[in-house]
Amino acid sequence: MENIINLTPHTVNIVDEARNVTRSLPSQGIARAKQTAEVIGDIDGIELVSMKYGEPEDLPDPAEGQWYIVSIITANAAKAVGRDISDLLITADPVRDTDGRIIGCKRLALI
Repeated sequence: MENIINLTPHTVNIVDEARNVTRSLPSQGIARAKQTAEVIGDIDGIELVSMKYGEPEDLPDPAEGQWYIVSIITANAAKAVGRDISDLLITADPVRDTDGRIIGCKRLALI
């Protein structure tokens, strides 16, 4: 049996062409890439940093029949450290409401 676990901080809604939610996947934890910020200057008084991303945190090992929705940053971090990423999904084709807010996505994708 296939199982999808959402490891992003927000519910992921899958929507159809009419913007109807066909599936809602609540967050079940958060996988992230380690990040460090190095101050490199400022722009008009606002601190400017160079953000570096490292290995993923709180990302389970691959398991048979298990899929994980993660951010593109987390998926790329996993790939960079040599983790098999064939079980990692990202959201694809965002759908926005009339005010421009993302309300869901049309599908999921592999990277």
